[in-house]
Amino acid sequence: MLFRMLGVPEVYDETLHRGVRLTSSKQGTLLGALLARPGAPVPVDRLVHEVWGDHPPSKAGNALQAHVSRLRQTLSLVQPEQGNRSRLQTHRSGYVLRARERETDCGWFRLTVTRARQVAERDPRSAYRQLRQALELWRGEVLEGSVRGPICAAMAQDLERVRLDALEAMFEVALRTGQHAQVLAELREAVRAYPQHARFRAQLALAPHQGIPAAGPVPVPEHGPARRSTAPRAERLPHPAGRSRYTRSAAQAGQVDELDRLRGLVQLLASEQRSLRVRLERLSALVGHEGPGAP
Repeated sequence: MLFRMLGVPEVYDETLHRGVRLTSSKQGTLLGALLARPGAPVPVDRLVHEVWGDHPPSKAGNALQAHVSRLRQTLSLVQPEQGNRSRLQTHRSGYVLRARERETDCGWFRLTVTRARQVAERDPRSAYRQLRQALELWRGEVLEGSVRGPICAAMAQDLERVRLDALEAMFEVALRTGQHAQVLAELREAVRAYPQHARFRAQLALAPHQGIPAAGPVPVPEHGPARRSTAPRAERLPHPAGRSRYTRSAAQAGQVDELDRLRGLVQLLASEQRSLRVRLERLSALVGHEGPGAP
């Protein structure tokens, strides 16, 4: 059994290779709240607030119990309960869902990213493969279609942070090993989706562009019949040219890409200048000066 939350929440049957969708969006919220800390009990009042917010039903405890019962039934479709060894158990203060880290797609994602970072220096090509595998676990937004209360929202925010870090690391090792053609299209998408993310712009500025058409994305090799893009979901929209009455020419598209590259280079230089200024000020303080230019 694999609990999948990186997209529409579902329980995946690894034996029959099929996903079992939950019966409602509230089920997804409940599953996410219970798996934010697998194996740890979550109090009833926190689960009620997570599912219904500030407007719970009059008999919230009974309504929650009904959702727990339906979720337990869904789990039993994938993995029938054996005796009293139910995965979803009632605790004296609430409910607890037993799951190991490797039984959730979130856990697999974090573990794979960690392993990739550990080998990045000595084996960057292996790190690239592992980072791409980790990013391909994302089928959409965290708990897509479910209401996210404080517990689920905090989990989603943290996972999104790790995803952006992993995307940045994948671009980094790809550029280091000359695999820029495999990530250039995704890197451009990332720059457009996250214009304030200076590192993406810097990576685009440093990417070799010689011999690569500036207009149009570079095809990314397929790794399976249903491989999905690892670029940020926010940018999986038609290119602005697609929404115009006219088709942007190759020259215009090339100018836009060149502008993105130059902006990234300027941001990189500005960032390095700030870093050098801070280091200079610290060094000056260590040798007894007040700062740069001090008598």
